[in-house]
Amino acid sequence: MKILIASIPAVGHLNPLLSIASLLVESGHKVAVQVNEDLRHTVEAAGHRFLSEIPNAQTSAGYYFETYPERMQKSPGMEMTGYDLVHFFARNIAAQSASLKMALYDFQADLILADSLYWGTLPMLVGPRDKRPAIAHLGVSVVNIGSGKNIPMRPDETPEQREAELQLRERFMLQPAQEAVNAALANLGYPALPCPILEAMTALPDLYLHPGIESFEYPDPDSNSKVQYIGALPTPAGQSALPDWWQHLDHTKRLVLVTQGTVANRDLGQVIAPALIALGGKGDVTIIVTTGGQPVESIPVAIPSNARIASFLPYAQIMPEIDLLITNGGYGTVNMAISHGIPVISAGLTEDKQEVSAHVQWSGAGIDLRTNHATPEAIKHAVDEIFTQPGYRERAQQLSLDFGRRHLGCDALVYLRSWADW
Repeated sequence: MKILIASIPAVGHLNPLLSIASLLVESGHKVAVQVNEDLRHTVEAAGHRFLSEIPNAQTSAGYYFETYPERMQKSPGMEMTGYDLVHFFARNIAAQSASLKMALYDFQADLILADSLYWGTLPMLVGPRDKRPAIAHLGVSVVNIGSGKNIPMRPDETPEQREAELQLRERFMLQPAQEAVNAALANLGYPALPCPILEAMTALPDLYLHPGIESFEYPDPDSNSKVQYIGALPTPAGQSALPDWWQHLDHTKRLVLVTQGTVANRDLGQVIAPALIALGGKGDVTIIVTTGGQPVESIPVAIPSNARIASFLPYAQIMPEIDLLITNGGYGTVNMAISHGIPVISAGLTEDKQEVSAHVQWSGAGIDLRTNHATPEAIKHAVDEIFTQPGYRERAQQLSLDFGRRHLGCDALVYLRSWADW
């Protein structure tokens, strides 16, 4: 079987796909990976064949940020996310679709496996079924992210407040994104979507694999039968090495991992700096910071003596030792922490981070600070609550047992094989 894997240019989207790619190769299948040139090294370091996108595809995040500087003037949350859906995701449909078609000439795949925010598969999915390979999507965030379909009411929320929020979601996100996607499809000669765009990525493919657990997702009475939960995925090859200082840590102290991921890390004053201020000098805590590739000098505060800094860390190796994760809500990192029974403090409003953070609070595995710029005081209070109230860790450990009932991504192969009759 030949499988073409496609991803948007984000490490957090690509790495789960590379994990499945390795499983597929080990099972004797042929795999090729198409993503923006910026991530060629990541693909090749994992040992997989890299396929370029069409010339001048201009799908990179760097191109987007440079070309649309007005994005940063949008309010974090629905306004900024809606802008991204139109100007990044919908804008890239034509280039991604053309890139897939080009790849299929050279690599005649039986299956396309793409991340759940890779909208380049949409033209094929709304076109004739007999004109395309089978298509599966892999979830990279909470199911139906942004759709508003199954968000539970907060205890302090009135029906009027709920209706107002849904109207804002429709105005800033759903309607503009739907119109932009349908316009992109029409320009390519395809019909409009038969369903809302933020539900399309689970509803339209032949199969939807979700690397997580159902108990971390809001209950959905209309759950899509195509969604198959596969638990945690193994870490792809080519990950960073442990820094020298890791071997010299005092493991009698609590280890607190702090990260802003690899996308929303242009301002390390949002989570990393206030966490360093809040926990700096605490004798019973060691702060482990990853900058996601940003230089240490980007941290706008002095580094306390009980902190250790790295650009990247091999999470699969360090997570068993971590006592608490402080994050801006990247789904992959939150998912991995909970799979290890680690409670979470989350503060983020951009991309999918507001909803991921809300899931953390709803699940009972941690605290959502409901902000994009955490304060040292808020972080200190949340850390004290996590360490003094055992319910958070107990709930995280309960969820980790749900992960343990899966088989480190092997379920993905089971579903793919049974569905595709391999």
